[in-house]
Amino acid sequence: MLTEAPRSVRLSFDDGVRVRSGIKAIRNGGGSVLGGKPQVVGGRTLVVPLQSNLADGDYTVLWRVVSDDGHTLAGVTAFGIGAGRAPPAAALSVGNGPGTKDVVARWLLFAGLLTAVGAAFFRFAVGPVPLRVMLGAFLLVFLGVSGLLHDVPLSSRFGGAMAAVAIVSAIGALLAAIAPVFPALEPLVFVAGLLLLPWPSIAGHALDRGRSPLEVIADVVHVAAASVWLGGLVALGLSFRAAGDHMRTVKRFSSIALASVAVLAATGVVRALSELHNVSQLWTTGYGRALLVKTALLATLVTLGWINRYRLIPTGRVDGVRRNVAAELVLLGGLVVAVALLTDLRPGRDRAAAAAAAPATGPPPLPASEMVVQGQEAGDLAVALAVRPPGEEVTVLGPNGRGVNGLSVTVNGVEAGSCGNGCYGAFVPLQRRATVVVNGRKLTFAIPKNPRPAAGIVARATRAFRALRSVDYVERLASSPRDKVVADFTLERPNKLEYRIRGGASGIVIGTRRWDRTGNNPWVPSPQTLTPQPEPIWSGHFTNAFLLERTRDSYLVAFMKPLGPTWFTVRFDRRTLLPRDLRMTTASHFMRHRYTRFNTGPRIKAPTDVQ
Repeated sequence: MLTEAPRSVRLSFDDGVRVRSGIKAIRNGGGSVLGGKPQVVGGRTLVVPLQSNLADGDYTVLWRVVSDDGHTLAGVTAFGIGAGRAPPAAALSVGNGPGTKDVVARWLLFAGLLTAVGAAFFRFAVGPVPLRVMLGAFLLVFLGVSGLLHDVPLSSRFGGAMAAVAIVSAIGALLAAIAPVFPALEPLVFVAGLLLLPWPSIAGHALDRGRSPLEVIADVVHVAAASVWLGGLVALGLSFRAAGDHMRTVKRFSSIALASVAVLAATGVVRALSELHNVSQLWTTGYGRALLVKTALLATLVTLGWINRYRLIPTGRVDGVRRNVAAELVLLGGLVVAVALLTDLRPGRDRAAAAAAAPATGPPPLPASEMVVQGQEAGDLAVALAVRPPGEEVTVLGPNGRGVNGLSVTVNGVEAGSCGNGCYGAFVPLQRRATVVVNGRKLTFAIPKNPRPAAGIVARATRAFRALRSVDYVERLASSPRDKVVADFTLERPNKLEYRIRGGASGIVIGTRRWDRTGNNPWVPSPQTLTPQPEPIWSGHFTNAFLLERTRDSYLVAFMKPLGPTWFTVRFDRRTLLPRDLRMTTASHFMRHRYTRFNTGPRIKAPTDVQ
């Protein structure tokens, strides 16, 4: 609910996106309120402009974007304007599942590509392959690409890769058509087939932001192994129609197929581990269920292959092998359908999942003072769990400090519902641990059995910190999984501070004077506001202080500062109440401190090498 009319709806994503047609913004029960053409700002933020001075009421925005790997992402967010209104309900709906046209197009693409690559390998490693096989495979690839490139910009990674596939397949089809007239061109037909191999990996999930380069290699090898098997079976099946020593061809291909199946299984496990966040996603996500179907078909194919290799080939039963090869080709057709679905579905561990932020004018609601609150980072998001039986609240902050709406949030597997801007509520009986999943990212929180108020501990620890002569600590500060720095800090009484970012800048503060430098360059002086030291990072007004754990020599305390909001978890020495380590979580600031020394001699001095 908003008290003022927003000018736009901004939706942030953790990977590059482009606008797709079909975006709508309406007043519920009324007409369009779009205020202009939607656009993507900074490559990862969709801005849907709204008409100015919207009246009080409920509104719905339906958004669509295309991710860099060619997937369409779509969703709906609803908001209301005016105080005292009931929470708005969305008046539009949208599905994110794969469409029939896209699945058919992907089936044509992969059926043709796997056949072309595998038949080319068969041609160079086993025996001759009819050129009509390659011509048909290239045509299937071209048809599939043509169906996939509708409404996908060529400037995206997926669009560019598919354009390259279309060019290679067109050239390959041309060569296959004229090679019977010009036999010298025959090898080039199969070379064109091999050139198709890397493009599915370039276009697909393996190159999503944050992925390891090893995933790309594993994906290419996986596609290669599948191609050798599928394309080889097509070529083998056609070889039975020609005269010659069929058993010799079968034996040679059988050895190659055995190796390709082993590689296919190994790389398949690697790919599954990289695409799924946890085992339960095998049956809770469409991607996981398609993966199970693919695995079942693969197991059946392996069984038929085992019968061929160890029962039929040793006895020279070519007719039995021929029948099994035909059955394998039918099953492989179904396997390619599963592949088409997998490549069109978002994986469980989705590096480009949208974090749709509804319009907001301020931070999320604060939890009740009786709730135990702990914060953690989830990618670019700051997430806090507030607990007071029988209920829980999950707060999600975006990089801009505003609450993030429209996310999938569960607590111990139970879906949480909206309880305000960036707030998700649930009623789940908790034991010693709570598992919170935010858009596929899993966070685990320890739940104290009998939390005791700890405001007194925090207050005494603050006084103990300020009474020190000096403090040394190591700070790790991150704004996202990709952006972080580590620095060494020294604080000295009465007003001295020095920091050294590892591999970066340094700074010295003494009273109202400050000096900064990068690398070994001269120090640059500047004025500085007088700040007493040592001053703890958590100083100021705090709430929700509770004791999470008490050991023989330490206290583990969680509390929060409403400004931000900012969440702290600190371990204090039980005797001295000095901090040992600290975790601070707020928007775009994920900080950890490890305290190393207290009350050493004075070391901070004004620099001499000053610019």
